[in-house]
This record gives sequence, C-alpha cells and structure tokens, in this order.
Amino acid sequence: MLGVVADLKATVAAKLAEMEPYLQRSGARIELLGIEDAVAQVEVWLTRPGPAELVTSVQLKSGVERALRDSIPELRGVEALNLPPYELIGWDQTAFVPVELPAEEPPKT
Repeated sequence: MLGVVADLKATVAAKLAEMEPYLQRSGARIELLGIEDAVAQVEVWLTRPGPAELVTSVQLKSGVERALRDSIPELRGVEALNLPPYELIGWDQTAFVPVELPAEEPPKT
C-alpha cells in the first residue's frame, strides 16, 4: 500500500510540475503536501493580490483538481488545506444561487 501511495504522489507531483509554468503565468502557486486516501493534499497561493482572492483560490483549486483527476484516474480528489471547505463558503448548499454578471456591451465605435 505504501508503494501505491508513493507512486500516486510521484504521479501527482509530476503533473503539477507540468502545470507550474501555466500556474506561474496566472499568478498562482500550488504545493503538494501529501496524499491521503487517494486525495492530494495541497496548499494554494495567489502571487498577485486581487479583490476576490478566496473565490479565485477556490476556482484555481477546482481547475487543478479537474485537470489532475482527468489525467490520473486513481486520484479521488484534491483538498486545499489552506482554504475553507466548500460547506463554509456555501457553494455546496442547495440554496446557493450564483450571481449572473451583466453582459458586457460592445464598445461603441
């Protein structure tokens, strides 16, 4: 079992290393801390300040999780240890309604 976890950790680390140039260009950094029950435990940071850092961090984590799970079928998920769980943010609540942003009008010429 220990060998399987080590192999999964190496696979996830290699995939994150492939993603690193893209993450850096986006102003993000992710560090793999470990694997527990086939769930990658990471920390997520934004290197550029912004008004919605929590939302952006959670979106970043979700995008990275999707990419990792698409390429590593044995990975069950990604847990960002430095971000609040979705249930504290409210995104997994049945009453959560995303806000639709108004469509941008084309520039007048």
